[in-house]
Amino acid sequence: MGRGAAKLAIKCAITALLLWVAFRTVDVRTVSTLLLGLDWWWAGAALLLTGVLIISDAILLGAVMRIFGRKVPMSTAFLYSLVGWFFSNVAPSTIGGDIFRGVQLSRVGTPVGAAVRVIVSIRLLSLATLVIVMLAGFPVAMGLVEERRDILLLAATVGAASAATIAILLLARFGLRTPALERWRFFEKLKSAAAGFGALLEPSSNAAGAWLAALTQHLLRVGVLASLAIALGLGVPVATLFALTPAALLVAMVPMSIGGWGVREVTFVYFLGTAGVSAEAALTLSVAFGLLRIFVGAIGGAAWAFLNDDHFRVDAASA
Repeated sequence: MGRGAAKLAIKCAITALLLWVAFRTVDVRTVSTLLLGLDWWWAGAALLLTGVLIISDAILLGAVMRIFGRKVPMSTAFLYSLVGWFFSNVAPSTIGGDIFRGVQLSRVGTPVGAAVRVIVSIRLLSLATLVIVMLAGFPVAMGLVEERRDILLLAATVGAASAATIAILLLARFGLRTPALERWRFFEKLKSAAAGFGALLEPSSNAAGAWLAALTQHLLRVGVLASLAIALGLGVPVATLFALTPAALLVAMVPMSIGGWGVREVTFVYFLGTAGVSAEAALTLSVAFGLLRIFVGAIGGAAWAFLNDDHFRVDAASA
């Protein structure tokens, strides 16, 4: 078995295990009934918001590309974002949307180093803006979560993400020279990633647009979840979704399962459960969210099948 096949097999096993954990304590019939009772008008609203999310992702990609000296038309950036959803949510492989973007950018002439800096910087910016949303929602969560241990776990999640973000910001802004750490390969990679991210900290219209687009994406995800919650008749308040789902989505970003399946379901059941949302409602919302992502990803896959490299080409900024 090759290395790629082994990674895929491990991810499939983890996905199956986590889905079993998520489903074993719920009434599957209730989940099925809720899914079948979907209000298609509100589901359409969730789909529309997802389209806006993809547009904001395209704006983010275009802004970061310009910061790193490349020009990408909005239509091309949109294709990168849409097809990226296929590789992140549908393609049965270990290739995610970030890797697709990096490989495709290098295939159409972007230097490999520049492509890596763009993708890593976008990922770090996504983390930084997600932390902002989590910090904004934490006071709301304090009024929703009753158990002290759950508050402490949520605080630890927010604190760990904040500490990681602060460390990256400090590395990006000031750098750090410590011979002992520099011999550690992981630290060298982190330092290199932070150096690229530092370009997004320099005041400019592109940097401001990138930060705004990244922040908007996280708020739109809450909007998508709120629309789906209404479509499914779950009765989950928007404030609860705003306060708790960003932490669940942060954990689901860890690339340990196929398309985030399993990880997302377990974290939704736990985090929303701390605010009194039933396991069936939380699981139904997570499954509907995942199915929506697969639907949009399938559209991205169709686009990928019918397009060639010319549709993904970018130019040097001076061109």
